[in-house]
Amino acid sequence: MPNVLILGGSGYLGTAIAQALLRSGGYAVWGTARSAAKAAQLRTNEVSPVETVHLADPQTLAQTIDAHHIDAVIDASSAYEQAAGVLGAVILAAKARADALAKDKAVGPKLAFIYTSGSWVHGSPSRRVSDLTPPGTSLAPGKPATAVTWRPAHEQAILAARDVLDVAILRPAAIYGRGSWVWGTWWGPLLAAAQSGSRDAIQIPADKGARTGVVHVDDLAAAYLGALDRIHGQLGSWPVFDVGAENLSIVDLLEAAKAALGVEAELAYGGTHGNAFLEALSLVANSDFSRAKLVLAWVPKRVDFVPNTAVYVDAWRATEEMKPKA
Repeated sequence: MPNVLILGGSGYLGTAIAQALLRSGGYAVWGTARSAAKAAQLRTNEVSPVETVHLADPQTLAQTIDAHHIDAVIDASSAYEQAAGVLGAVILAAKARADALAKDKAVGPKLAFIYTSGSWVHGSPSRRVSDLTPPGTSLAPGKPATAVTWRPAHEQAILAARDVLDVAILRPAAIYGRGSWVWGTWWGPLLAAAQSGSRDAIQIPADKGARTGVVHVDDLAAAYLGALDRIHGQLGSWPVFDVGAENLSIVDLLEAAKAALGVEAELAYGGTHGNAFLEALSLVANSDFSRAKLVLAWVPKRVDFVPNTAVYVDAWRATEEMKPKA
C-alpha cells in the first residue's frame, strides 16, 4: 500500500483528497498539520498527522519524506511563497532515494509528486484553450492572471524534474462545495443584503463579463486519485491536467445566489479596482477539460451548479456561521 503525504492535509482541499484516497482502499495517508488541533482533526479522519514539517524548511520536509517512507507527495498547501522550497525538498528526497538504490546496484520506483496549480494561469484566452497549451509562452492565447504570473515557470520547473520524479500537475477551476472560502467574495455582499433587508444596489467587485470554470471539491479529489493511480508511467508525456466541470457566467452564478438568499436588490458590477485577486476571479474562462476525463478516467458528478446553487450557498453560509467570532 503506497504511503502518501499531503501537504496542507488538514485544509479544505487536502481533507477531500485524503478521504478520496482512503475510500479507494489503496493508500495510507499522512497529512501536515500546523497545530495540535489540526493534528487531532487529521486523526479523526484516519489520516496520520505530521506536525514537525515547516514548508519553509526544505531539509525538514525531505527528512519527513524519508522517515515515513513516503512514496508520493501531493502539494495541496497553497504555499505560494514556499513552492520552490517544497519542490526542492521533494527533489532532495528523491535524489537521496536514488543514490541509496545506486549503492545497492538496484532499480526502484521514483518518488511521485503531484502539484496543485490552477486555471488562472490561462488568464482570459482569446480562444478555447486546453492543458496542452503551455501557459506563459508565446503559444498561449492568454496571459496568466497577475496574481499567478510566477506559476507557469514553477510548472516548468516541476516538469524539468522528471529525471528524478514522477510528476503530475493538476489545475483546478474555482472549487465549490461545503465551505469553499473563495465564494465569499461574491456571496458575502449578497448575504449582508439579505440580513439587513436593504434594497440598495449591491456592489459586486467583479466585471460583469466574467466567466469562471467550476468544480466540486469531491469531484476534484477524485481527479487526484486518478492521477495518483496512474502516475508511474500511465499519464503520457504531458502529465498536466485542467480540471473543471463547467464554465459559467458570473451573472448566472450571482442571480442564482440572489434567488437562494431571497435578495431582491439589483447587482452593480463595479470592476476589480486593480486588485490582483479580484482580477483573477474576473477572468473570462474558456477552458476545455476533456483530457482529464480521457487520461484520468475522471467523471465529474456535480455538473449542475446553477440549479443547485441554493444547496451550495447554504453550506457556505453554515460554514461561515460556525467560524469563531473575532
